[in-house]
Amino acid sequence: MSAPPFNDLFMQHTCSEPDSRVGNPSPEAQGHATVSYGASRTRFFCPTCARNQLYQLRVETARVLLEKQSIAERIQAGVILETTQAEWSGEIKETSIAYQNGLSTKRSLQIIAKGEAESRERMRLLGDQLDNLTAEIKDKRLEISQRKLALARRHSDSESAQYQLGEREAAILANIQNNTKRTDHLWHSLHSKTAEARIFLCREAANLYGLQRKTRNKEGLSQEVYTMGGIDIIDLRDMNGKLQLCDY
Repeated sequence: MSAPPFNDLFMQHTCSEPDSRVGNPSPEAQGHATVSYGASRTRFFCPTCARNQLYQLRVETARVLLEKQSIAERIQAGVILETTQAEWSGEIKETSIAYQNGLSTKRSLQIIAKGEAESRERMRLLGDQLDNLTAEIKDKRLEISQRKLALARRHSDSESAQYQLGEREAAILANIQNNTKRTDHLWHSLHSKTAEARIFLCREAANLYGLQRKTRNKEGLSQEVYTMGGIDIIDLRDMNGKLQLCDY
């Protein structure tokens, strides 16, 4: 029985792109994902943090698979040993029968020696396989412990990054709002000063050119007329329809 490759247990993607488990989340949802692990709920701000949280389960799965493989190999070794003993018993019976049938004692001893040599060779092979499996299991356990330490460091870094995150966000937001209000105030102040400057310039230009307002009676109606340098300024409202009459 063979276990799946150990690296595949840690290189599998936890989600497809773009996160098919929850459809197409909004950018706010992608930036504030929440993953439930045990009885706690931890906020994450990127898919990598959420994926790192799942590594613990993968490590446990790898451990179970390794133990399962080790037990299966022990069972197989026991079955092979029983088969060897059965073959050895069969050879002994054959030797006894051969001896009873008149075979020489030398031939019987040769068969027994051959059986012992084959048994020793099989036991040696089984011992080598067992040593190799034991060394491989130790290496895998060491690798698992190293990965656990790496995951613990990542978890600690994640907690450090999330420490007082709400207070820091509130402080940054308040600073931005204050800067925005200050900029708005400066803009309104500058706008008011610009409007006052334009009014002043227009008033001074009117005084320089001698702009005056007079009231005249036209067809029995009182009408305001503006003059500049003694010349009347045409009221644009009086020009409505004049161009159309000239065409006719």
